[in-house]
Amino acid sequence: MPLPDSNPNIWRHQAGGGCASLFGLPFFVVGIGVIALTFIPADVRGGDAIPFFFGIPFGSIFAIVGGAILFGRLELLIDRESGIATKNWKLLTQNVKTQTYQTKDFNRVSLRSEVRRSKNSSYTVYPVRLTGSDDNQLDISQSRSEKEARSDAEEIAKFLSLPIHDETSGSTRIREADLLDENIKDKFKKRLETNEIPDPPAKLKSRINYDRSSLQIEIPPPGFNVGFLVVAVVICVFELIFLTTFAIPFLTQADVPGTFLIFAAFFGLIFLGLPTWFLIRLIGITFIATQSVSVGNNALKVAKGWPMRKTKSISTEEIEEFIMGVSKAGTRGSKAVATIGVTLEILAISDTDQLSFGAGLPPDELEYIYALAKGIMVS
Repeated sequence: MPLPDSNPNIWRHQAGGGCASLFGLPFFVVGIGVIALTFIPADVRGGDAIPFFFGIPFGSIFAIVGGAILFGRLELLIDRESGIATKNWKLLTQNVKTQTYQTKDFNRVSLRSEVRRSKNSSYTVYPVRLTGSDDNQLDISQSRSEKEARSDAEEIAKFLSLPIHDETSGSTRIREADLLDENIKDKFKKRLETNEIPDPPAKLKSRINYDRSSLQIEIPPPGFNVGFLVVAVVICVFELIFLTTFAIPFLTQADVPGTFLIFAAFFGLIFLGLPTWFLIRLIGITFIATQSVSVGNNALKVAKGWPMRKTKSISTEEIEEFIMGVSKAGTRGSKAVATIGVTLEILAISDTDQLSFGAGLPPDELEYIYALAKGIMVS
């Protein structure tokens, strides 16, 4: 988030420091410790000697990485009056590197979602950038929270009076800076939003109760799909390998010490219990869980989830965007089933929250429900 500044023409954003810096502390301590032990004679501290050609490089790598995280700071200053953006890399308060940009080189704020992969995991980040027509680019923030990223994008867009190009829903939505705080009702009244209700599909999976003043929808579970089959097969094969190569041979031994049984139970929980729970939950979401949606002129309410059903609501006065976008199961908490390919859902977005529903429905039915719900909210 931007930091407060006494000058209204200055926008300041800082990264590093605080709790985040503590992640670098273990690396820094280990690195300094290894370097120190390298210089202490083995007969003084005990143990084997640490060769200089190993201890110094090894310890330095850990110390440098840990020190950069622990003491590193990144500060971005944008001066609206002079049209200059300055990015400073610091060690605590001491500048290490400075880079400057001209704000006139940028014509929009870009908000995207990107999947980052490491050796053992993957995660989603939401980069906010100033971009220009000549591929000029200035990173503002890279939060793993879509809410925080959206807030950063709106702050800088309003500060520089630039439109936001939002690509988080699978397509590019352009939001003008002077309309960012207007809700869907106000946009509809100003004819910035339209809503034509199509004819209902010949066959509906959902049960819809619509009386022009309210809308009640019961959406059935998505049912069997190829994505579910792939995930289920992978889990079953993994558990079968664990059982046949470790669990059964170990437990069928004549004498198994009690201590080893405790370890076996622990590994059984990790490699058998957790995957089984995930599979049971996936089966419930795919074949049992339903979604209940209630739309009125004042609020949108969605209930879904399995085995614990959770209900959330947003006032229609707070909804700034109501769109059809790509489902983000697992990142937004939509609890959709595992699927292969693009799955659409309906998204209601405010400054403080998001709701999604309808993942797994056919596109024509989703468009029909979307139009009915939007018609209720803007009436």
